Amino acid sequence: MKYLLVILFVYGLCIIVVNGSRTTNKINIWNDLDPNHKHTTLFVHCKSKTIDKGRQELPWGKLYQFPVKETWLRNTLFWCTLRHGPGYTIGQQFDAYKYTGVPQGSDYDWIAREDGIYFRVNRGTIRKVHNWKPMPP
Repeated sequence: MKYLLVILFVYGLCIIVVNGSRTTNKINIWNDLDPNHKHTTLFVHCKSKTIDKGRQELPWGKLYQFPVKETWLRNTLFWCTLRHGPGYTIGQQFDAYKYTGVPQGSDYDWIAREDGIYFRVNRGTIRKVHNWKPMPP
């Protein structure tokens, strides 16, 4: 009986590891600022408690993306700071990924436009979720 419990425990761990490592989510950040404006480069800085993706300067029309693997505790959180304008003084910081029950393997699209930041999951409906605000340099 005790060997059966050990086998079931190891089998359960294998299931968790296999299911947890099978898929990752993707954060996609699009620079869709108005190309007719002078300052069209988007500054992007995303990080979690343990991972810093580094500072990026994203030219107009380009995409920055990175994978996010959810932990078995479902407590992964990535936040991003987006800035634009002269001296990058217009911006917004927001949670770019946190577990909400969306299936693993999903795409989280963040689109920076002149009037704010838009969001969609898995090519769904795009909706505006953040306005730009002044930020210190």
